[in-house]
Amino acid sequence: MARKFYYDTGTEKIGPVSGTELVRLRAAGEINDDTWVRRADNNTWRPLHSVNLTEEEEEERNPGFFTLLRRSGLLGPVLLILLGLVFFIVIAVGAIQLFWPVLLVLFVFWLLGKALK
Repeated sequence: MARKFYYDTGTEKIGPVSGTELVRLRAAGEINDDTWVRRADNNTWRPLHSVNLTEEEEEERNPGFFTLLRRSGLLGPVLLILLGLVFFIVIAVGAIQLFWPVLLVLFVFWLLGKALK
C-alpha cells in the first residue's frame, strides 16, 4: 500500500500526497531535502532528508506496467479493450459450444470440396 505524506511549503501544509509524488516534487525542485514532511498516519514533522523514500524512489526509476498506463492516461482504454476481448472470447466459445456440430459438418464439406477439385 502506498504511503501518504503531508509537506510544509512554509506558507501552507499540503497533502496527503504519495511518497512517489514527494520524489517527483523533489526532482522538479518544488521541494528540497530540508522541506518538512510527515506521514499521514503520524503527527511528527521531519525534514525530507530524514525520511526513507527508497521504495518510492525505486518505483519512480522503474515504474510498473500499470503505473505507466495510469500516468499516461491509457489505463481506462486498455481495460475497456481487455474487457471487450474477454466478452468476445466468451461469446465465441459459447457459439462454438452451441454450433460445433454445424461447424464440423461445414468443415467436412469444405475438406471434401478441396479433395474433389
